[in-house]
Amino acid sequence: MHDKQINANDILDFKLGEESNTFIPVPKIEFFESVENGDILIMDDGRIRLRVIEKGKDYVKVIALTKGIIKSHKSIDILYKDYNLPIIEKIDKEAIVFSKENGIDLIGLSHVRSKKDVIEVKEFLKDIDYNPKLVAKIESKSGLDNLEEIAEEVDYIMVARGDLGMSFDLELIPKLQEEIINRANKIGKPVMVATQLLSSMVNNPIPTRAEIVDIMTAVKSGADSLLLTDETTIGNYPVEAVEWLNKIANMYEYEPKGHSLDLSKFDERMKFAIGICELANKINAKIVVFTKSGLTAIRLSRYRGIEILAGTPSQDVKKFISLLRNVNSIRVNANDYDSGMYATLQEFIKEKKIKNGDYVILTYGLQPNTKEYEHVIKLIKINI
Repeated sequence: MHDKQINANDILDFKLGEESNTFIPVPKIEFFESVENGDILIMDDGRIRLRVIEKGKDYVKVIALTKGIIKSHKSIDILYKDYNLPIIEKIDKEAIVFSKENGIDLIGLSHVRSKKDVIEVKEFLKDIDYNPKLVAKIESKSGLDNLEEIAEEVDYIMVARGDLGMSFDLELIPKLQEEIINRANKIGKPVMVATQLLSSMVNNPIPTRAEIVDIMTAVKSGADSLLLTDETTIGNYPVEAVEWLNKIANMYEYEPKGHSLDLSKFDERMKFAIGICELANKINAKIVVFTKSGLTAIRLSRYRGIEILAGTPSQDVKKFISLLRNVNSIRVNANDYDSGMYATLQEFIKEKKIKNGDYVILTYGLQPNTKEYEHVIKLIKINI
């Protein structure tokens, strides 16, 4: 199908098929099984809206509510509804194999509706001996309803604003963003915000005032990271967009916020981490941590507003914990925790992240077999 210009009140036919010049082809029967008379169809990032006025087994007739251009190979969403599509199809498996072959560390899962979807993806990953970190994109009503159970199975939650805008009324998106961030913060799961953070910078070298406020709002509400899309893929100012995003986020990342965790749901290691952060907050100290798995850095980062300087012997761990709020990470050559802790301290002093007169809390977190807890935390004042 060629791109089709439409105007408000135009009548259009969608039919099951791959190619056509007489109707708009839709290759998935699941679309026709899900849609009903009166449904609102959303296309082109919400710019095109259509209302279903007639439905058959393999076709629907719609009336256009807005004007725009319907382009080939673009998604169609039904407002407030999910499709019953497989979470992982042939094209997805091919993309995952490509990711493995090219050393990709992080994979985003689109249209995650439940814990079952993630488990299905994990089974395929196990079959091909691939263990990347997983990001669940929350972009539908089912995903929103089942966020906590989805979070149990993944490493990161994404507020996928572009796709949320295809499933919900646009005026609800700020409320949904706030809800997803709050729920992720409460259960201690890292969360990122994506889409249209600096969309004006696709064509302009500086952001709008509204975009700066949008980024500030995401950071202050508790997001761990921010993801640019068009700005760095098709934009004319990709480097400038990243520089502006970094500048704005850094201004608000370390503002005191504390935590919103329900600590009754966590073990003593999480409570220990929060206790260290409370101490650091009271005496305005930085935290230096050595971690092999990254788990201690993850626990510490759940307390918003404290700078965490983390060292790890693993390059993969270093890259992942750099996506956590408040965390600056480096790779250090050390095998035991005590030497790793001091090696991390020395490296951050060299990088001038720690200065003369700073208070620093050194820790490597509680280990399951720890017998002498006084050895896992030390408070020092830097005197260079």
